[in-house]
Amino acid sequence: MDIKVLASGSAGNCYRVSDGATILLLDAGISIRLIREGCGYELGRVSGCLITHSHGDHVRALRDLLTYAVPVYIPGGEIDALGIRHHRVHRLARSGDSYAPFAVGTFAVLPFKTEHDTPEPVGYLLASSITREKLLYFTDTFYLTERFDSLTHIIGEVNYDSDMMWQKVDAGETPAVRAKRLFGTHMNLEVFLDFLRTVGHPETIRQIWVCHMSEDHGDEPKTLDAVRKLTGAEVYIC
Repeated sequence: MDIKVLASGSAGNCYRVSDGATILLLDAGISIRLIREGCGYELGRVSGCLITHSHGDHVRALRDLLTYAVPVYIPGGEIDALGIRHHRVHRLARSGDSYAPFAVGTFAVLPFKTEHDTPEPVGYLLASSITREKLLYFTDTFYLTERFDSLTHIIGEVNYDSDMMWQKVDAGETPAVRAKRLFGTHMNLEVFLDFLRTVGHPETIRQIWVCHMSEDHGDEPKTLDAVRKLTGAEVYIC
């Protein structure tokens, strides 16, 4: 599994993922110019873009991708929030309270519910029929209700460290209203570590990409050390 971080954080989020046969984009929250550059100016080789939710730092280039004939997959509630209609925009199919799996090239894709302040936010589990690897992608969620097994790669959010957040609130550097929103919409280090402890067969995890870390409230050294000690995997802050 080849993972390339094109952007991560509140200014924009986009990741290029390939199993050697199929190329996918995860979110599109940066300019189409930067996406084209990050894909080697070969957007025609990209089989699809999976969108988690409708905030601008995740959908900035959505309409531009459509002009380049890149199919976009996104939950219905987020489509409605954006007010977009296009034959290359694919509404995620529901199966009761869950989502129906679908295939994009050599990837089997399973969306799952996340917890954020948009109408229908999701994350994605990708399984490659070529490499037999499994990638979990989630961002902008304060918690995960789903449990996962035998993952090989994770791109997951650690937006802030609670201790650092409270210190800045107490010092008057971070408004309490901002902190309150982050507590209910983004994942902190403690919750991320608790999630990792629930993953079945954690020894299969090879790489963890910690994404969407706040410049104001993220503690990179502490996060790297904690995640490495818990998992033994390669860990990167992106």
